[in-house]
Amino acid sequence: MGRFLIVALNVLPYWIVWVQPASGRVPNHHLFYRNDVRAPLTSLEIVFLGAGSNQDGHARTGLAVTAARMIENYSKRQGYATRLETLGAQLNVRTYFQYQIMSLSSLSVNFEASIGIVNELIRRMVFTELAVNEAKREVQRTYQNFVRANAEGFMKQYMLARTMGIQRWFSSHAVRQLTMDDITQYREMLLNADVVFFKAISDLDSIAIRNSLLTITKGRKKGGFAWLPPTQEADNRPGRTAFVIENYSHLKNVYFYLLIPCGKLGQDNYVPNMVSSTLGSVRVGGMLDIYLRDELALVYGTSCNYSSSHNIRYLEIFADPRVENSEELITKMYEFIPGLADNPRFWETVSELRDNPDFADAEFHEEMTPKRDLDNEVDDALFNSPSRESGYKSVTDTEVRSFLQKYFVEENMVMVLFGPKEHIIEILEKHWPDMTIHVQTVESAIE
Repeated sequence: MGRFLIVALNVLPYWIVWVQPASGRVPNHHLFYRNDVRAPLTSLEIVFLGAGSNQDGHARTGLAVTAARMIENYSKRQGYATRLETLGAQLNVRTYFQYQIMSLSSLSVNFEASIGIVNELIRRMVFTELAVNEAKREVQRTYQNFVRANAEGFMKQYMLARTMGIQRWFSSHAVRQLTMDDITQYREMLLNADVVFFKAISDLDSIAIRNSLLTITKGRKKGGFAWLPPTQEADNRPGRTAFVIENYSHLKNVYFYLLIPCGKLGQDNYVPNMVSSTLGSVRVGGMLDIYLRDELALVYGTSCNYSSSHNIRYLEIFADPRVENSEELITKMYEFIPGLADNPRFWETVSELRDNPDFADAEFHEEMTPKRDLDNEVDDALFNSPSRESGYKSVTDTEVRSFLQKYFVEENMVMVLFGPKEHIIEILEKHWPDMTIHVQTVESAIE
């Protein structure tokens, strides 16, 4: 889970890729453990599998985040946070799409006592109508502040929700409609999740950790949230679509994003990573940077990243031309991307990457710290992520060509543009009169 990307309100839209598991199940109360003697500290994550924002539904978007805020507020008001602090410990509640986590960091000498306080919090936790309303106001305020400070990232995700039918991360309107019954029901389902497991990194041995956890596991009821892997469905195509974001007419350049959905989570991630690195790798000279910046001098910078939102995988291509270069850049990019399968330079770059040791060693194999190693083990246990013995070197040209021909087509490319609105719309209408153009303000997306 260390590969997740943190976003607003401690919600983390995951980008782990999994296949439909045959045995991707973690036993209830299982402990994933790594020993780390570098410091007398213990880091513990209590993972409530099946909880999280996937339980919200469109009508209750923001429910899991609001419940997390209430747990943290309750901990502070009832003195649990202060008691933990005196022991050199801290508790946070984090919301992910497929689960929710209570994360405890503690001095190892006080770990058992800290776990006792957390257990007391879990078993005694009650909420009031006043606390619910306060938490709703707080998460809305945090959300709005986050979006205004990180509007580009939020708007890209919002456009995916608009075009691909995925659930939004958050909705102020939905949060305002949450009731005491909604929160109470979520809390009961959370605490009684069918599977709760633990991740621990500590200088203490695993036996000591297991013994300390008995205070939580002993007598814990089940019958709450259950985790099921996502089903594989046919790929949706967003159509020839562009979103022009208002509020940015003062910019001297255009921030151009091309979002290319590339299937559901559960498919092989080696191929999209190979394509992403071919186009945007900083370490080994991405094709976009060489072509658009070095040769054509149209942009300051380019990139291509592989990520996901909820259950949708996508590639995100970025360029930032000056306003006077924007028409040439946008038109060239829109022609260049669908033509990659027949571009000899693309295949030359793929071949160079496959033979470049820096590609595998530096690009995809991070130093295995105890946390990364533990996160990888948990990811594999949960999601049965596919692996290849030869790694990215095993990706064939046939696989890459099939990927490009399926996904790198005009009806599967969503443009998101920040900059002078009238100028951008004029370009789009001139070159693609049949394209669907949405003019969107940041404020209307925040709603």
